[in-house]
Amino acid sequence: MKQLYTLTSLCLLFVCLVGATLSSCTGRSGSAQSADSTLAEGTQDPNGPLDWDSIVVSTTYFDNQVARKGSSVEVELYFRYPTNDSALLKAVSGAFFGETYANMSPKEATEHYLREVRSEYLFGADSLGFSAKELEDMKSEMTLSNHITYHDNHIITMQKDVYTYSAGAAHGLPATGNYTFDRKSKDVISEGDLFIDGYGPELNKILQRALIKEFGRKSAQEMESKDGIYAADLTSNDNFRLDDKGMTYTYNPYEIAPFAIGIIEVFIPYEEVRQLLRPQSIIFNYIQP
Repeated sequence: MKQLYTLTSLCLLFVCLVGATLSSCTGRSGSAQSADSTLAEGTQDPNGPLDWDSIVVSTTYFDNQVARKGSSVEVELYFRYPTNDSALLKAVSGAFFGETYANMSPKEATEHYLREVRSEYLFGADSLGFSAKELEDMKSEMTLSNHITYHDNHIITMQKDVYTYSAGAAHGLPATGNYTFDRKSKDVISEGDLFIDGYGPELNKILQRALIKEFGRKSAQEMESKDGIYAADLTSNDNFRLDDKGMTYTYNPYEIAPFAIGIIEVFIPYEEVRQLLRPQSIIFNYIQP
């Protein structure tokens, strides 16, 4: 089973719970109310339609919340989750917040998460020796959200986007995590679920070729010299999402390139990996015999 890509070092939110307002909005997948991808046209979902709800937090928290003074963080959090599939809800919550939150209700998980990060990141003058004036300048930012990029009767694909800026840092840090859930098992699909043993070296070559082609270069050496991207070091990282056309790998800042390059995505059509697939791989649902 895939290790959930929790982005732990990136996702620790700098917030406090006091005064937080959790608002919600509902929608059924495939309906006009849903802002996410819809079921493929003409497809019958044997699992039935999914109902969705959302928790939204948009506020600024302070170490001294009453006086609104001290270290602070501006928070934007959007958590979209299914309401009529308890097993899928558990998987989605675990992917969004972390595995320790999987068995909590969405509201409980959100509140617990906010309490935990408040104790981690908001601090007063006595704790680290900063003056009141110095604390006033310690302003952090955090955005955390998810959305459904694709779903049908076989899979549901979720993308989680994170942006954090820690007070005093040179710049903020964006990151994306991808999760494709098997509709039957509700598990997050991993590379090991899709590919035969020993797939790594060949998959890495496929990824490298796709990246070089996408940037219009002729070789990994040319890409490194002209774009600053280390294509020769590119390896699969299990951070991928599936749809009906292929798989998209995401590489966050510093994984294969300097921060200034940003987030890099590499798309691979399913036919490119056909020879690496396990006989029971879910990808065969999207490949012509």
